[in-house]
Amino acid sequence: MENLLELNSQRTRGELIHWWEARRFHFNGVVLAVGFASLILVMYAGSAAVKPGVDFIEPLAILPSTAIYLAMANVCYTMGWVVDTAFYNGRPRMRLYRSGLIFAVVLTAVPGVWAVIAWLITVRTGQKLD
Repeated sequence: MENLLELNSQRTRGELIHWWEARRFHFNGVVLAVGFASLILVMYAGSAAVKPGVDFIEPLAILPSTAIYLAMANVCYTMGWVVDTAFYNGRPRMRLYRSGLIFAVVLTAVPGVWAVIAWLITVRTGQKLD
């Protein structure tokens, strides 16, 4: 984690953008890991929640929708530093970065959580989904 001296120092807008871009790989890694876990849950828990021959999610939709999602996550990430530099105060806004990361993680986890909930409903009721 950054030390207090570095967080409290004034930066140019270019340095602020560099600060954000230095964290993009971490952001993408976290979102990708959560997305992979969510996909595994959708594949297994989702498949267990539906009747044989029924797909919980259309398999052909997974690849293009994943690519679009990752692209949009990066567009939103870029908007983080755009907002940060537009309302420039000389320091990176750690709260903005953390909030964006948490939002992206929660949004990415939703399909997997929904698959587990659907599976738990089928376990409880004894009826699989159509």
